Amino acid sequence: MKYSARYGAAVFGALTLLPVITTAQDNNADHDAEHARLETLTITSRPPGSQSLEHTAQPVTILSGEALERHQSNTLGETLNHEPGVTGSHFGAGASRPVIRGLDGPRVRVLQDGIGALDVSTISADHQVTIEPFQAEQIEIMRGPATLLYGSGASGGLVNVVTGRIPEYVPDFAADVLGQYESANNGRTLGVKARGGGDQFAFHFDGLERDAQDYEAEIGTIDNSFVESSNYNLGGSFVGSRGFLGVAIGRYESTYGIPTAEDDDHDDDHGHGHEDVFIDQEQDRIDFAGQLDQPLPGLRSISFRSGYNDYTHTEFEGPGEVGTVFENEAWESRLEFNHDPIGPFTGSFGLQYIDRDFAAIGEEAFVPPAEQQSIGLFVFEDTDWRDWHFEFGGRIEHQDTEPANSDDISHTVYSVSGGALYEFTPGYAVGLNASRAERAPALEELLSFGPHLATGTFERGNADLKEETSNNIDLSLRKTDGGLTWRVNLFVNYIEDFIYLQSQDSDGDGQADFVDDAGAPGDELLLVDYSQADALFYGAEAEVMYGLFDNANGALDLRVFADWVRGRLDGGPRDGDNLPRISPARLGFAFDYHRGPWQADIENIFVFEQERAAPLETETDGYSMLNAGVAYTLNRAPAETRLFLRARNLLDEDARRHNSFLKDAAPLVGRSFLVGLNARF
Repeated sequence: MKYSARYGAAVFGALTLLPVITTAQDNNADHDAEHARLETLTITSRPPGSQSLEHTAQPVTILSGEALERHQSNTLGETLNHEPGVTGSHFGAGASRPVIRGLDGPRVRVLQDGIGALDVSTISADHQVTIEPFQAEQIEIMRGPATLLYGSGASGGLVNVVTGRIPEYVPDFAADVLGQYESANNGRTLGVKARGGGDQFAFHFDGLERDAQDYEAEIGTIDNSFVESSNYNLGGSFVGSRGFLGVAIGRYESTYGIPTAEDDDHDDDHGHGHEDVFIDQEQDRIDFAGQLDQPLPGLRSISFRSGYNDYTHTEFEGPGEVGTVFENEAWESRLEFNHDPIGPFTGSFGLQYIDRDFAAIGEEAFVPPAEQQSIGLFVFEDTDWRDWHFEFGGRIEHQDTEPANSDDISHTVYSVSGGALYEFTPGYAVGLNASRAERAPALEELLSFGPHLATGTFERGNADLKEETSNNIDLSLRKTDGGLTWRVNLFVNYIEDFIYLQSQDSDGDGQADFVDDAGAPGDELLLVDYSQADALFYGAEAEVMYGLFDNANGALDLRVFADWVRGRLDGGPRDGDNLPRISPARLGFAFDYHRGPWQADIENIFVFEQERAAPLETETDGYSMLNAGVAYTLNRAPAETRLFLRARNLLDEDARRHNSFLKDAAPLVGRSFLVGLNARF
């Protein structure tokens, strides 16, 4: 099945008109209790008093509750792949980071309860994020670079996974038990979560075990795509009348295979090689958090969060054959002061510190050992005036990189952002957000030199890289009340000195150079250098929610979404070249039905063909991803038990994600059925 990108853009244009077309109908609707209302949600990654989802000029999505449960997957990227503007990078079943508006890696910051993941997932697409989606209470997605509270480098956006492992209040006792089985990979998942406390003490515990074999795709079994993982965490807090103080400790382990490209000399019946390359991850993490209310005159609160991570990542070239070992020991701390109103303004200011000790040893040690420290100062303020909401922020950050065998590298970056939201009539608002955010080059961009077997490249970093500057404008139009709600986002992101991997042609024959794993001329690895040129990203996102009916026959809701992004170089010798691995346009719809204890849903996402490929990059066919589910909730003491059956990729499509390095070797999972239960006590 093929869908052209131009047709996708046309359909998207039609969708953006849908809110205008349906407004007249909605204006005549009776705004009473039978109409759907947005669930009250707060953005934990914004300062107190500025956490309303519908009171921010920046495009933000919160995934929680039943919607989160329905889409939870083995990886964070696949969990968020159903959200407008967000796709997963998909490096087999074991690794998938979120890609926001065509940007990924260090340009998308991933947080756990406001502190970074502290792993090495930004260094390579085959490195998994050490955050378990099944243990999330909610996931917050911020699009665009206006994420100044948490770092200057997130020019694509930010994802914050809220786990509640350090309780901020004393909850009533509750526990959840999850068990599910998936047919496509004989996958079994078992998870548990409990919370409670008494007097002034609160606790949280969660644990998860997963065991999945090689998965089935439309083309057959994808060899070496197994995943085994476990994650256990325990947290506790002392809660007083003026705040809390808590700690959480956790252990994460994961072993997963890396599907390899076809090998004519070692093919099996499915045409895949037998190189049993797999990754073994181990992580010990400890987090601290606290808050004191009304500590001093003029301050509403002082809060802090800190996380320490001891991470080891071993890449095996076969059973017992160690290839490369990555080690990452990191601290991240932030101190935030939330002040009383100063004139019309409320907000926060604070500082953030990150210390990282990184080392890689072995065959694929393409990044040398280095220590890296950064310290940032930030401020965020907002105010309301009549029907207007204004917000602005700024950040200054200094980063020092100390390689083991070369001179130190320093960068100081500055970022500012501002936004306005105007509610021009009750329930309708238009927002504008603008930012200029600088990003210091990442460790791998500065220091890489060597073979990167996962991506089939020989990478050469550049210690002289300049800071990258993102100039972003977001324009949004939204309707937040009534039976019909919708939002449309338009964005332009012009990135000066954009850092990217450029293939080399040293002999001028018009063909890219290939080298061996020592860098000598050969035919194995594509020779790429980290280079800089200006780049332009632009696109749009839209989402419509409509309550079709809510009566004695049940409730039926419709969700329609679409997104589209374009990325290309602007200027320099490769002016106009498309950037690689930019996701094509998508159009999706879903129906969600509830009646008594029953719930059913069906979703179809059309992914259009990507014709605008980068040089040396193949085009990707479109596909249609059809998913469905049914659930029954049984309320019998002592538990509320939800039994569910879900089907994914019902059409058994040969679906290949354009932004995946492994799209030719490892398509997405084929037709698969999940059966399970979720018991809540």
